[in-house]
Amino acid sequence: METEDHYRKKANVYRTSPEYGKMISLYPILETSIKDCKDENLVA
Repeated sequence: METEDHYRKKANVYRTSPEYGKMISLYPILETSIKDCKDENLVA
């Protein structure tokens, strides 16, 4: 299993990808939902 830091780095790369930008432009509510959950501790 990879470290949390590894997954954070992968997430940052993904968020700057053209695919992510296209997805957000197609589904603006998704961007709002992602921002709402940004600082949540989703894994105990």
